[in-house]
Amino acid sequence: MASSSGSDVEAGFAKLQGEDFEYYMQTYSIILGRNSKKSTVDVDLSSLGGGMNISRHHARIFYDFQRRRFALQVLGKNGCFVEGVLHLPGTPPVKLDSQDLLQIGDKEFYFLLPVRSILGGPVPVPRGRNPSGGGAYYSPALPPSGRGRGRSDDDVEDGGVVGKKVRRDDYGVGGASGSGGRSHSDKKAEARSRVDRESDNQQLLQLEEKDVVSSVATVLSDLCGPGDWMPLEKLHAELFELYGNVWHHSRVRRYLTCDDHPGSEAQGKPWFGLLMLLRKYPEHFVINTRSRGRVTLEFVSLVSLVS
Repeated sequence: MASSSGSDVEAGFAKLQGEDFEYYMQTYSIILGRNSKKSTVDVDLSSLGGGMNISRHHARIFYDFQRRRFALQVLGKNGCFVEGVLHLPGTPPVKLDSQDLLQIGDKEFYFLLPVRSILGGPVPVPRGRNPSGGGAYYSPALPPSGRGRGRSDDDVEDGGVVGKKVRRDDYGVGGASGSGGRSHSDKKAEARSRVDRESDNQQLLQLEEKDVVSSVATVLSDLCGPGDWMPLEKLHAELFELYGNVWHHSRVRRYLTCDDHPGSEAQGKPWFGLLMLLRKYPEHFVINTRSRGRVTLEFVSLVSLVS
């Protein structure tokens, strides 16, 4: 969903803002790259003037629930610039802060967080960043320039933000006698907003889990009755066939692949995330394991339907 102008009805967990486009993140995870005959992406940078060096799946921006922050995972071989630093595939995901300048191919844009979280509660002002002039999102402190490849000798660091010799007052952020200190009320507001964000994120994850649990219960009730056992491998295959092209790719990745579970116990078990989820709901599912030599098989039985 890219558009050339803002709208009061647009909302999202985060926003990508370029000179000629804007995109509102309305899911936990999005893929940036270029569309092809075989697949489509959430943000087609090639159609936005990103140039010839855009991979089909070039980068993923996602919310890291464990660390409670947004991050960027590099997928394309040509890498991505974040605040002028080149990151290549295979490196750990890069933490994203509001107003970080990103560059993929020839396309530059900002990553912005809302001034208030989508489910209520203020988002703390990033240190040295300007919340004014951007509607519901923090406006970029500086326009895209220099192609994002490093910073010149004229750049100065002021309060954690690098810019072209700008004054602290230009960012609209107050400080204690210009020293960058924060008042007690600011710290309290930030602490409250952090609690609000954590609560929002937990609520969103619980809503997703409940939706997946409901889907699993429906599939199980169609294929077997209470007390009947189904191999988890078979259940995974049924779910993948039904929802592999329906669920958002982040949900597929979390529950129908082992990509988000790098541990040795998940190797060769694309249903490992699903297994972990079902174990959290013993009121609905019973998990039974059987060993055949060195191979452990998991079976699931439906206890009761989800209301």
